Amino acid sequence: MNAPVRPTFAAALAIAAFAFTTLASAQTPAAPPPTMPPADTGYMTYDEGPISLPMGVGLRIPLYDRVDGLALPWGPKVTLSNGAFELDPTVTYRSHLGKFDPYGRATIRFTPHDALTIDGGRATFSNDEWIRTTLVNSLAAFGVGSDARNYFRADRVNAQVSHEIDGHGTMFTPRLGFLHENAWSTGSAEPHTSAPWSFFGRTSRLKMRRTNPSIAKGHTTSGTAGVSYSYDLNDLVMFVDAGFEHAFDAPKYMSTSQTTGNFNQLTLDGKANFPTFGTQSFAFRGHAIVSPGDGAPPQRYGYLGGAGTLATVDLLALGGDRLAYVEGEYSIPLTAPLIPFAGAPIVSVRYAAGSAGVGSLPSFIQNIGVGLGVKLIKFEYHIDPNYHKTPYTHRNAFAVGLSLSM
Repeated sequence: MNAPVRPTFAAALAIAAFAFTTLASAQTPAAPPPTMPPADTGYMTYDEGPISLPMGVGLRIPLYDRVDGLALPWGPKVTLSNGAFELDPTVTYRSHLGKFDPYGRATIRFTPHDALTIDGGRATFSNDEWIRTTLVNSLAAFGVGSDARNYFRADRVNAQVSHEIDGHGTMFTPRLGFLHENAWSTGSAEPHTSAPWSFFGRTSRLKMRRTNPSIAKGHTTSGTAGVSYSYDLNDLVMFVDAGFEHAFDAPKYMSTSQTTGNFNQLTLDGKANFPTFGTQSFAFRGHAIVSPGDGAPPQRYGYLGGAGTLATVDLLALGGDRLAYVEGEYSIPLTAPLIPFAGAPIVSVRYAAGSAGVGSLPSFIQNIGVGLGVKLIKFEYHIDPNYHKTPYTHRNAFAVGLSLSM
């Protein structure tokens, strides 16, 4: 007969430990699986480095006019010390002239409000940029042959220090500078048949084949000063700029009003826009050139005429070293009809008056006009209420205006 097996103390301890472990695992929930970190949905900024290429390849916005043809600038941009130093060099190909023009601008910011800007090189210049923006003028020249600028060519160096004073919706910026240029005529001062291509007006002597006034060839060395003021608050937008140039040395221009090698010139430019009743608004624009004393050479002349200024006058037919121009336009947006992609039409009433001449201002020419347009384009009809017949003036005129917010 076999004796019964009696458990030892070690065996009993092992059995108790196994039972305790099994009971604990049954009552304790399993640990959850590890969670992933939350997704980062914030935008990241990338440092392009000190050298960047506009439009990805260095090209700038192409321009077009009756003298240069297609002007295609190319060049990199260099930015150092978080914007304290900026360099913007370009080479511009001008198709009608067959020229490559180097030009550059360097800006040094001593403080957020104080800067020194130096620009120089060879380029085509105009004193009529206030009439239309450069992009609008390019589109008008390419489309209908209407180039509202006269031009000259020059090698130029211009240095300027400025100080910005910020206010509540305002910016006040005085400036002082130095200018040296060697200028010469471009285009043709006589009737010609060689002009860049355009959809319409490419053979018209008042459009793409319009002559370009000659200037006094030579060097000009000047001191410059000016101040600009802008205001944008409570639906009132206003900008005023005054610039003064004193030429220590300038080309002598053979006329009764230019007998010395220096001149003084003051240029004033201003515009304002504000609402009146409901959605209606009023816009004002003015421009003036004053050249006291012996007057300024033709490379400092300003011009009037055409849809951008006095529509009943041939395009830029009035010009000189004295100029005065004012314009007011009242706009009334209609509620109907709604035109697809353009919205409701806008009716406008416009008054303009101006004069330009050499040595003095002739009698002012006035225009009264009405317009009907949509967002980008406007059709206008103008009359001269005090019409006096001349080879370059008309009793009435139709005009098509183009407007882009730049």
